[in-house]
This record gives sequence, structure tokens and C-alpha cells, in this order.
Amino acid sequence: MNTNRVGSLIALSVLGFVFASQSQGAAIINPHATIPLQNATATFSQHLTADFTPDKTIDGIISGTDWTSWAVFPEQFKFNTQTIVWETKNDLTLNHTTVNFLLFHQELLAEPGHSLGHFRLSYTTDHRDQFADGLADGGDVSANWVPIDPVFMSSNEGEIFTEQSDFSIVVSEGKNQYPIYTIGSELTVDGITGFRLEAISGRQPLNGNFALSEFVVSAVPEPETYAMLLVGLGVLMFGARRKKATPT
Repeated sequence: MNTNRVGSLIALSVLGFVFASQSQGAAIINPHATIPLQNATATFSQHLTADFTPDKTIDGIISGTDWTSWAVFPEQFKFNTQTIVWETKNDLTLNHTTVNFLLFHQELLAEPGHSLGHFRLSYTTDHRDQFADGLADGGDVSANWVPIDPVFMSSNEGEIFTEQSDFSIVVSEGKNQYPIYTIGSELTVDGITGFRLEAISGRQPLNGNFALSEFVVSAVPEPETYAMLLVGLGVLMFGARRKKATPT
């Protein structure tokens, strides 16, 4: 992947946070900047204290105090890999497009450190009738999944990412508080209908738990498109400053 694409990927992540708003103490994702997902389905969900179900990963709330995560408590499933899948609302056709996956671990009612420690991302082009039935436990996650080769991996808390031979990702070091992972991959695929995340282990120090508060997918614009976004952002900020300075 060339330097311009890496720069665009990082910049879009920053731009997304700039446009994120606050509502009742929770950060809200701007839906116009993301690829719409639906029908979140999991093989297992945590039901201790509250229901940590897969639908909460696409509710637009990336952090808050409403138990807004999909979580898996290892003692409940004996440390087996658990899987969550999402359908895309529309078929995606990607031509050497850098796709940005953001994994938020910002469940504020959980202790720090509830982040994923080993996971793998995949996509499918199977018909939506063949997978994702919306169940929180024992959901249908069977499809012809193609593992995604990560070409860019970062965290806002300094975590280190190590790609394995099966394209899974092992996370280590860093602050491991409430991190946001950014995983980028360049895809050339016709008709993507869904994405899968295999949660192999979590990083909670005592029991390996994790809580995924939001899963966001976006296609990164080319450098020229990104430049236009920056111009638009400058216009919006300038307009906001002028409005604030205008006497009422």
C-alpha cells in the first residue's frame, strides 16, 4: 500500500472523530461517514449483570454507561473462539479500495482492559439469506468467509499488532485501557454482503474478557477526495466561527 493511501486512512479516522458528536454523555458515530451494517449475529453473548448483545455493536453509540457492547465472558464458554457477523445493507463493490475497520472498546461501565487480544476479520459475498439471523446466542454465522489481510494496524493507546499466518491479529502492550483499534486492508471484491469477526481471546488481565462497544466500517477516499473533505471541513469550521461571532 502506498504512502498516500496510508495517510488517507489515518486522516479519515481523524476526520470521523472530528465529526462525531456528543449526546447524553455518549459519543455518537456519524452514520453518513460509514458503510451501513445490519442484522448483527453472534454465536454467544454475555448475559451477566446485563445483556451484552451483538446489536449493540452497530447502534451508533461508541461509548457510554448503558451497557452498549457485545461481550463474552470466558468462564461461560470455556475460552472457545466466539464469532460475530454483520450484513452490509447494500452490496459493496470495491476496486483497490482501502477499507477501514474501527473496533471500539469503550464500555465505560466495565473496568479498563476489556479489549480484544486476538481476532480475525473476514468478508463474504454469499446471499444475505444464507447467514446472519440476528440471534445473540447460537446465531447463524456460516458462510464462505474470506480472511482479510490487514495492511495497516494501529491503536490510539499504543498497542502493538502482530499478524499471524492465518491473517489473525495478536494485540500486545500499549495502555490497554479503552482502546480504539484501526485495521486497514485494500480490497478488490465485487458484491460484499457481510463481515465477520472471530474473537479468539480478550485482554482483561484477570479472565480474558472483552467488550466490543462498536464496529465501524468505512471506505477510505482517495487523496483527492480526502482533500475535498478537508476543504469542506474548513468551510464548516469557518462558518461556525463566524456564526458564533455574530451578535444576536
